[in-house]
Amino acid sequence: MVNDEQTTSPWWSAREVAVGRGLTYLIGPFTVKMFRGGDVWWLWTVRDPGEEIPAALAQVEQMEQMPEDAGGERFVFSASPGRLQVRPLLADRSVVFRAYQPVFVPPGEEATLFLSSPVWISLDLGEPVRSLREMPVQQMSDTWFGPSTREGELCYAARTSARSHLEEVPRRAHRAVTPVRIRNEATTLLPIEKLSLPAPLLSVYGDADRGLWTEEVHLTRTPDSDLATLRVVPGPSRCAPHAELLSGPRRQPGRGGLVRAFSDLFG
Repeated sequence: MVNDEQTTSPWWSAREVAVGRGLTYLIGPFTVKMFRGGDVWWLWTVRDPGEEIPAALAQVEQMEQMPEDAGGERFVFSASPGRLQVRPLLADRSVVFRAYQPVFVPPGEEATLFLSSPVWISLDLGEPVRSLREMPVQQMSDTWFGPSTREGELCYAARTSARSHLEEVPRRAHRAVTPVRIRNEATTLLPIEKLSLPAPLLSVYGDADRGLWTEEVHLTRTPDSDLATLRVVPGPSRCAPHAELLSGPRRQPGRGGLVRAFSDLFG
């Protein structure tokens, strides 16, 4: 049986669900319903098409009866596992942020911008864990980031206010915050109309009071170049030092460390 403590703990916490019971997760624009039978788990999902969801906190509600909606997906087992975790992780492609207002970093200066990315979720069952499905909490449009149609990569597109003060960053249950420190070592002004965040290289950390975070990312523009050196600082952000690791990066960074982060020179 699911108790009150389980539904008030952070939404990403693992929970034990009895046969004949289920849980409803309300995570920003996304609703997930999971119901357990003796040899089956049922899954229903609904996504709100709205861009911004005002709720700062997610909700987890108990289900005493199986939904009547016949459109659910069914996952069959010899005996259904009782442990359920809805685990956040970052996107499977880089996310290209376009600023609502122009942002510039003068030569020799550095600044920290706080970017928030819509998370994906993995539906994990049992011990050892088996993932039933990964899915984005919020759909993002595709975009191409690169100097030409032949050089670059397919990314997701997002908009950002590029806030530089932590207290101005709104807390949203379905987004993970990344502090990005940008240093301009070139002799010319650095305009940041677009910024590519390497989401597959980042982990997700959870803090019950401070929400979801990633590691800090350091981007240093090299002298008189459009390229930047990339460093992912190990461990949770200093803004949430007690956050626990929820999911690791999808892939490890390659050697070299030079990336095209600030401009695609194309669109």
